[in-house]
Amino acid sequence: MPENTAAPGSGWFAVLPDCEAARAAAAVLGAEAARIVEHASGRPWLVGHWADDEVVVAAVGDARVAAVGLTPLTGARLAALVREGDALGSLDRIGANGPTGSCHLLASEAGRLRSQGTASGLRRLFSARVAGVVVACDRSDVLATALGAGIDERLVALRLMDPLIPHPLGERPLWRGVTAVPAGTALLTDPDGHSRTRRWWHAPEPELPLAEGAERLAGALSDAVAVRTAGGGLISSDLSGGLDSTSLCFLAARGPARLLALTLSGSDPANDDLSWARRAADRLPEAEHLVLPTADLPAHYTGVLRAGDGVDEPALGGRVHAAFAETARRLTGRGSRLHLSGEGADQILSARPPYLHTTFRTRPRTAVAHLRATVSTQRWRLLPTLRALADNRSYGRWLADTAQDLSPVLALDGSPALSWQMLRPQLPPWASPDAAGAVRELLWRTALEAEPLAGSRGRHEVLWSVLNGTRMVRQLTRVTSRAGLPTHYPFYDDRVLEAALSVQLHERTTPFAYKPLLVRAMRDAMPAELLTRSTKGEYSAEMQSGLRAHRAQLAELLDQPLLGTLGLVDADALRRACLSMFPPRLSPVTLEATLAVETWLRAHTGPATSTTSLGSEAAA
Repeated sequence: MPENTAAPGSGWFAVLPDCEAARAAAAVLGAEAARIVEHASGRPWLVGHWADDEVVVAAVGDARVAAVGLTPLTGARLAALVREGDALGSLDRIGANGPTGSCHLLASEAGRLRSQGTASGLRRLFSARVAGVVVACDRSDVLATALGAGIDERLVALRLMDPLIPHPLGERPLWRGVTAVPAGTALLTDPDGHSRTRRWWHAPEPELPLAEGAERLAGALSDAVAVRTAGGGLISSDLSGGLDSTSLCFLAARGPARLLALTLSGSDPANDDLSWARRAADRLPEAEHLVLPTADLPAHYTGVLRAGDGVDEPALGGRVHAAFAETARRLTGRGSRLHLSGEGADQILSARPPYLHTTFRTRPRTAVAHLRATVSTQRWRLLPTLRALADNRSYGRWLADTAQDLSPVLALDGSPALSWQMLRPQLPPWASPDAAGAVRELLWRTALEAEPLAGSRGRHEVLWSVLNGTRMVRQLTRVTSRAGLPTHYPFYDDRVLEAALSVQLHERTTPFAYKPLLVRAMRDAMPAELLTRSTKGEYSAEMQSGLRAHRAQLAELLDQPLLGTLGLVDADALRRACLSMFPPRLSPVTLEATLAVETWLRAHTGPATSTTSLGSEAAA
């Protein structure tokens, strides 16, 4: 089983059905479990590793209900929300209207189970048949280990597309025999151990005007931060000087906890994060402001050979694992018990360009004004833009069509971003023909029954970007938790997500103002001058210097890459791209995604493992 500690967010839990046949599965999982919660029958229900305050359990008659993660609920308060005789149905009310926070909700009653994560996908669930019964778990690698499962090479090839993997393929775990419970969906298990899924969450319609939506967002975000400060003590928070993290700091400063605001000082003189952060810190006299130069942290790509350790799927962000862990250790050393991050704000507060395709059909005059400004700033070519605007293909048709061309899209090519994804799915130039063939087949098969996350392109793209974002930060929080400091993402709390999504697309996003929804929501909580920033610091200089500093480790990683052994990449082309001049006009994320897959394969199969290529008879 994966390494676990008692730090919040670094453990795991599995859910077992209430039947005698499940005892064999309990024996497999229980060998590595430090904690057990029983059904009313006395059989094991929850097994795993978790911190003392991470699981809240309530007994209501013969039913058991649990919240795993961050919640203000006590056992007594949780029990009060459960209707006797309808514990499973009670999760609908708790999940849709209950207290803020971010947690899994689980229920067991009369042999029936209901298990669910969050709507945002930050807290996920997976399932597999272990010893003959369906077991749910918040980590896919725990189930894979219990099964002795192998890796599906087709899905490994698909991950070379990250972060442009289309829905629903991005949610699929890479292990054979392990399936994902989709975000916003509950896993229902019968007394005989069989299961099915049922959707419990639907994204709200974007109907509210900006003013009303901003008021709702202000309340939800304030509550999300308050539940984290309620325990007092010392907490830390990012303070980049941008709207997102600055908002969290001002809200956190209201609570009973003392605030340690962290600003990373980048090496690029054009990065104006520090100057804005200092302006914000001057208005937070009760908070301590810690400025940490990025030069004092491990360089990007430090420990790249081990970047896949401890994560259950390849995820972007591996190049900063060492820096995140070291930052967490330093903040823990100062006494911080949790850390707030502004990640998620970009995904929920703004609809990306496909909103124009949707708005053109609902508010054409507004859409034309927005489109003119966008075409000018993004330098889209006119005729392709008009064709994209008129495109009415269904999601399934679009998904099938994308398989025709998987070549990389070069930056600044003038293509309009008005489809079901802002950028179409694409493979890196070093992907092999076998990898392209496998991905093409996956896209075609999926397109036959694929349904979008929402009925319009603008709404679908927002939800897709949320799932992409939570997939990455879900892994990063494990990195910081293992270093002793769990990272929290209030913008990904379900109540905050719902508040943002309820605002009309053309008011949530406009080319004429920067994050108007957050500016309006925070105008009573922050000084007005801090709401005027429209720039955003970036750290590509650190990435480039890290590539140079760790060239030897990268060369070792790519000397005999497992991706090459599997027949998924041209190893020579990948080495040239990584170790020499990076291909011009190709996003650095393209390389980062490939390195994430390679390091993950190393962690979960070993560099000397015996593997078969995708094109071999065994792999087929």
